[in-house]
Amino acid sequence: MRRELLQKLEEKYWEMMELLGTHMLPEKDKKIWSRMIRKGPARIAQAAFLTSVKHEPDDKFEALMAKLDSMQSVELIRTVLSTSLTQLPKKRGGRPPTFSLDIRRKAVQDIGIEYARCDRLADAIRVVAARYGMPTEYLGKVWKNRKRLRQRQE
Repeated sequence: MRRELLQKLEEKYWEMMELLGTHMLPEKDKKIWSRMIRKGPARIAQAAFLTSVKHEPDDKFEALMAKLDSMQSVELIRTVLSTSLTQLPKKRGGRPPTFSLDIRRKAVQDIGIEYARCDRLADAIRVVAARYGMPTEYLGKVWKNRKRLRQRQE
């Protein structure tokens, strides 16, 4: 599609977004809406829309303009949100650790030292857990996952 036709489609897209903003927000928040849309999710959706239309032939321009005109506000919002949700950063999730990474690493090193002094690994874990105020079950899990602690260090 020619550059000037793409420009007209882009202008029509922003016109639709502004029209949607005037219906959704009170008069005083129009500037907020405009700034949020031009720099936020609608910008991502607009880029995706123009990319999908870029290789269409010029004779489909009128059909695309008609499609934008007939699009309902709910459909436009759904399109914008579904396109932009893929660009949002993912939440890491999970429970935050009870003890910091440095303390867990130090405890794993201490288990290695104490293991030489004790008869069993469980005794070494119990001694080190008492030293750091950790539950023995927790320190046992940290010991089992010590490879992950090393990987985080690198």
